[in-house]
This record gives sequence, structure tokens and C-alpha cells, in this order.
Amino acid sequence: MSLFTPSLSIQHWLGKVSTSKHSTSHHEWSIWERDEKTDCVSSRKRLRARAKRANSCSVLSPSQNMQRLLLRVQEYSRCVMAPVETNRSERHQSKGSLESLLKGHVYLEELPPDIEPIKGLLEKYSGVRAREVDRLIYDIRERLWEIYPFACVGHFRFLSLKFTLDPPYQIALNRLLAPRSKATFLDVGCCVGQVLRQLAYDGVDSSRLYGTDIEPRFLEAGYDLFRDRGRFKATFVIGDMLSQGDSGSNYGGLNRLHGRMNIIHATSFFHLFSWENQILAAQRMVRFLDPSDPDVMIFGRHVGTTTPGDRNSAKAFLHNSASWQELWDEVGKMTGTKWRTEIDDIQEPEMHAEGGSMDETLRRIRFGVFRA
Repeated sequence: MSLFTPSLSIQHWLGKVSTSKHSTSHHEWSIWERDEKTDCVSSRKRLRARAKRANSCSVLSPSQNMQRLLLRVQEYSRCVMAPVETNRSERHQSKGSLESLLKGHVYLEELPPDIEPIKGLLEKYSGVRAREVDRLIYDIRERLWEIYPFACVGHFRFLSLKFTLDPPYQIALNRLLAPRSKATFLDVGCCVGQVLRQLAYDGVDSSRLYGTDIEPRFLEAGYDLFRDRGRFKATFVIGDMLSQGDSGSNYGGLNRLHGRMNIIHATSFFHLFSWENQILAAQRMVRFLDPSDPDVMIFGRHVGTTTPGDRNSAKAFLHNSASWQELWDEVGKMTGTKWRTEIDDIQEPEMHAEGGSMDETLRRIRFGVFRA
């Protein structure tokens, strides 16, 4: 969650229009992290108060909506954003450029064309009336944005069903639908659970579906989006994939999944983390898998690159085919297992556009991980 690249945080986008405090550019914004806890808390309280005032109108104008967006971004990023005291004209240009950046790269005001599949799922699986679908999607997006203002939320990518076009999905679906199948499926970083609902709509017994996320409010939003509370039998588990211990919650801890999964899906997940944290997450996934099943599979999509390495201040590591196999070789040594990986590039022209967080080395890739 999951930009344009999901791995890049709001701070990265804000940094695109920031300069040093001593710059004389017309785009002068001083952006810096607050290290002292008291400063962060007081700043967030002030921003929340301003956001509450901005939300007081029942109908927001475009300028009011953007003000709300800017305030939410400021609160989440724990940054103080203040125009350098030069002159009013320069401050206006700075704010305008930031608003333009957010509208173009982080937060879309119109539904994208590729949203049609999820609209169809909401109508057919959830029974939402066609005239109500758009409003429901907007409402859920705003709800998630209030929790985490990631560009994957702003771009509605948390509702993408493009994974259904990938060969590994068809392999997983066929296995889950096979006669007398008892195969289990886990979606890691499941967000609102759109992957699991698609599988249920495709005919899979939802009692064999599992999802995990670190944020319980995403799961609650999923029930409200798909309107299937009480009839959807999937098991959701709240937990931190980077923690090697268990984590308690009303949904149970991750350890309950150990040794029980046959198929794991992880889209827009690995590219969020450093190499070291990817190792931790992959080790946890290996422990989830059924050790007696030779046909276990891990698959998904994420952002890759032709030049593997750390890509931003968060040290998120992006892969090519060689580095991806190297990662799983290391995981194999740590877990006493062996893995074979497959990677395919997905042609998405926007990944190669100039400006923003995009560059010509970026690729969106689909991957599969299989026992060697």
C-alpha cells in the first residue's frame, strides 16, 4: 500500500518540491522531520484541529478539498511545512506547485479507467446498485486515506484486480477449485481483502481463504465495502510480518498460520522494505507454508528495476531477476529450504515516464517462487 510507485512514501513526493531553507527558488518550502516527540505531538494536534475545521463544511469546494488533503499529508508525514518568508507571490507559487504534484501523482480526484473490474465485482458479488458504486468507492478511499495517505490509496490501486490476468493466479485458482481440494490461500498485506473476495466470487470456498495485514481498520473497511459480513468465511489475522514473534489481537496472531498455507499472494508488498526486512518477511512466509507440500507457491506483483538496490530514504530495495533469486537463496539457507524464482516484466508505459518518482529503470513485475 499500494506512488506512482507504491514503495515511495508521501515524504518522497513532498521532497520533490522542497529545497533547503536558504534557497532563493520560487518553490521554496522548508520541509524537515521533527525528531523531538513533543514537537511531533503538538504539531499533529494543531494539524488535526485545522483538518477538522476544513472538514466542517458538508460540501467541500475543490480548494477546500485540496486544503484537507494537504493537511492530512502534513499530519501523516510528521513534517512541518511552511513557506519561506520571501513574498506572497512566491508563497502562492510554492503552494500551487505542491497542490499540482499531489493531484497528479498522489491523489486522483477522478476514478481511473482500470477501476471497472472492481465496480463489476461490487455489483455482482456485493449486490451494490450500479448508481451507488462510485460513491461507495470514493467513500472507502477517503476512509483509508485518513488512515494512511499512501499514493496506492490516492490512486485507487488498493482496488486493482489486474492480478487476475497473471498465470500464477490461474494456477492458484485451478488448484483451489479442484475436486476435493483442501488447499489454502493467504493474501499478505491484504488491505481491504479484494483478492480474497475475487476468489470467493470465482467459486472458491471462502473458509479456505486467509488474509493478513498490520492495520485492522483496513479489514473493517473491507467488510463495509463488500457488504459480506456474516457470509464471508475467510480468516483474517492482524500482525507484523517483520516481527519474528507473535502478535496478539482480536483476530489472533500470525503464528496460527504456520505450516498451514499452500499458496501465498503478496502484491505491492516486498518493494516497501529494505533487503534486510524483505528477508524477515520471506522467512515468515516460508514458515506459513505447508512443509509437506512440494507444490507450494508464492506469487504477486511489485515494482522492480533494471538496476537493483535501495531506491529512497527508506532504503526500499527494488529487484531484477538476479537479485530476486539471490534474496530467496539467502532465505533458503536461513530456513533449510531451496527456492526457484520466476520474474516477468509487465509493460506499463507510465512506469517509464519522467518526473515525479518515476524513472526509466523502473519496471512493474510479476513473480513466482516455487520449491526447487
